[in-house]
Amino acid sequence: MSGVLPSSTGVRAFLLAAGRGVRFRPVTEAIPKPLFPFLNVPLARAHLARLHRFGVAEAGVNLHHLGRQIEQDLVDHAPELPKLHFFRERDLLGTAGGLKNAAGFLSSGDFLVVNSDAAIEPDYGSLLRRHRESGRPATLLVVANREPDRYTPLQSEGDRITGFGRGQAGRDPDREGPPLLYTGVCVLAPRLLAQIPAGETSLVGDLWERLLERGEEIGWIDHEGFFADLGRPSDFLRASLEALSRGGPFPPGAGTFDAKSGILLDRPHAEARPDAIGCVIGDAALGTGARLRNSVVWKGAEVGAGASLEGCLLAGGTVSPGARHDNALLWALPGVPAIATPLS
Repeated sequence: MSGVLPSSTGVRAFLLAAGRGVRFRPVTEAIPKPLFPFLNVPLARAHLARLHRFGVAEAGVNLHHLGRQIEQDLVDHAPELPKLHFFRERDLLGTAGGLKNAAGFLSSGDFLVVNSDAAIEPDYGSLLRRHRESGRPATLLVVANREPDRYTPLQSEGDRITGFGRGQAGRDPDREGPPLLYTGVCVLAPRLLAQIPAGETSLVGDLWERLLERGEEIGWIDHEGFFADLGRPSDFLRASLEALSRGGPFPPGAGTFDAKSGILLDRPHAEARPDAIGCVIGDAALGTGARLRNSVVWKGAEVGAGASLEGCLLAGGTVSPGARHDNALLWALPGVPAIATPLS
């Protein structure tokens, strides 16, 4: 992430945190996705702290599903974050509708938008500079789209977006670049807020595609660092293990990283290093002889004595002593035996 933003610019940010996280059920029935501890730090808190370090003084956060939990966690860590403004949605308003609902807060100037459920450390300075130099109303932070059948491909010519999805008519394939993937981070001009329809609306279908239809341009800039969508349990585990293999970067508060064993450990009261290789371990209870390999264990979970986890995400609950689990999502409320399901 490049230099600190001069405070005189007064740029604001908006964190999209209202979604239900349906691909991560049943975990999201109890824990909202923005509070998932990626690399031992809740996603929403890590994104907002990063914006604060960059120089963003005020940020909005939309809330719907389990919104009180999100708000309480962020309020409890207010000194590390920008001044927060919460926008509660009685009915889910979508990625564009959430911005429309906060138009009064966002209308003072160009603003950053960050989706809470992605792993990314953006270069906000480069993104804002490109946006202001181009004069375009929207500039998206993108990466190469290696799975266009799963993620909506963005089509481009030069430094502008020309379409969303496959098969748009009127484009010249010889001039197009490779398909791109939106990272969930962008800069928008405040005049766009008036163009968002009322109700539940999306950035792609209800704002950006309409901009292109009217002949306006949308810019883009490459994200050069790590990016991962965290939509499914398997995505979360894979992104965590990739971060370990790179040796970071890890957000403040993530714990201690041991490069030799590849363990990121946040257990402040641990008496000894656990029997683990290639794992992210929060402040969890690990029984004697527990063995962990290429797994993630969240804060508050328990692993019984002699239990073994390989390729697992333990998001909550208790693993019975001596149990063995491979390539599984393990989940239950605290103190309840965890139920294992195949990673999806």
